[in-house]
Amino acid sequence: MAWPFYALVIVNQRAMLGPPLGDRVDIYMETIIRKRAVPCYVFQATALVSGLFMIFLSLPNFSAFLQHPNLVIKLGLLLLISSLLSYVHFRIQPKIDALFVEFGSSHSPEISSQIGRLRLRRKRVASICLFSVLTISMLGVQAWKPLPIWVTVVMLGLIALFTWRGYKSVPQFGWF
Repeated sequence: MAWPFYALVIVNQRAMLGPPLGDRVDIYMETIIRKRAVPCYVFQATALVSGLFMIFLSLPNFSAFLQHPNLVIKLGLLLLISSLLSYVHFRIQPKIDALFVEFGSSHSPEISSQIGRLRLRRKRVASICLFSVLTISMLGVQAWKPLPIWVTVVMLGLIALFTWRGYKSVPQFGWF
């Protein structure tokens, strides 16, 4: 569940290094990001199957599931994360990989800017995933006994703040 945060840390750390584009650091970073998709799918499938298993063991029928809004929201967020991961894995990452191959032979500024735009899009998607994963965790604590709405709203605000911080910079002291 921490992978979206670490992805943001990696790309922010890479941005701090600056040029040149296409060096060994880029190859290393892109390899790490590319190879995390399958473990993420496995984690998401495990969360889905185990979550549904626990729900159907504890609830009499599917309509009872619909009466627990936190569970419905958690399922929706898990489907959102899976969709975003698929978008990155099947659409954005192959384009980045192809552009790096093309960039290696030409070092074109146009290709460099295309890579930058795609990386920014991937970074935005990672921040949405981070917010969603943390929200799922928060709702998991409230699955059967919801907290007061004001506590949930405050926690969502803190999650948004943490996500924004992870998106904009490399937190030097973990959560801070």
